[in-house]
Amino acid sequence: MITSIKQYLKRYPKIRKAYSAFQWKKHIFSDYFNTYISKKNIQFDTPYGFKMITRNYIANRMMVNGSFETEEIELLKTYLLTADVFVDVGANIGFYTCIACSLGKHVVAIEPQPQNLHCLYANLNYNNWRNTEVFPLGLSNKPDLLTLYGASGPSASLISGWAGYSKRFKRIIPVTTLDTLLGDRFVGKSLFIKIDVEGAEYNVIRGALKTLGRSPRPTWFIEICLNEFYPTGINPHYEATFELFWEHGYEIRTANNEFTLITPGDIKTWVNQKYSAIDTFNYLFIPK
Repeated sequence: MITSIKQYLKRYPKIRKAYSAFQWKKHIFSDYFNTYISKKNIQFDTPYGFKMITRNYIANRMMVNGSFETEEIELLKTYLLTADVFVDVGANIGFYTCIACSLGKHVVAIEPQPQNLHCLYANLNYNNWRNTEVFPLGLSNKPDLLTLYGASGPSASLISGWAGYSKRFKRIIPVTTLDTLLGDRFVGKSLFIKIDVEGAEYNVIRGALKTLGRSPRPTWFIEICLNEFYPTGINPHYEATFELFWEHGYEIRTANNEFTLITPGDIKTWVNQKYSAIDTFNYLFIPK
């Protein structure tokens, strides 16, 4: 028996795609409204045991009420238990950073968007987490100056037209590589690295090949879309992104309750059919 909208949509990919498109229009409207009309910050007590200061975007409200990426958060907390350092690439307002800090982990947070940084600093200060490292820049495959598109925190991307957001709003930001930023620090430490950079993850990983081969090797939590949000309709680096990890001896699984093993055959099939057969675009990359 179909007991939820989510289960129903899982059975009918075309309906799921249309429903997702409708939901995303709501996000775009929220982004516009809370950037240009309502600009206030709001303080919340979260169900995770810490406080947060956020804007009124839909994703921010989900973060503070406990409904944001619930399955992913449980996996993240499980893997954080054995990690020494949490590296948060695309930290946004610091939701995942705050979770790691609440578990007593050393955190390296990387975020270039000014509105996001304002909330990130406020959240660290509000909870008296003063030893977290924050780098106000972006990451790519080489040091450079790149254009960050998007009017606000939720819409920020290095890809023009990402997720249907306006191309009119942009700023120049500095970028470096993860290998440069981490260097030879944390030798012998266990790293858990989260990457959520709105379509730019392939170049971030290309700039982290030394980090991929560290000993012990890090565990990675990465958002990788195939046909979602790309202005061209498809991720041109989708297969190559996964191959970088297989070349370095990683096992790949979905970052949800199913914890499904992903194979090279799966990725080739999804690229050929232009959509994936799973209900997530968050993945765990686990050293074998």
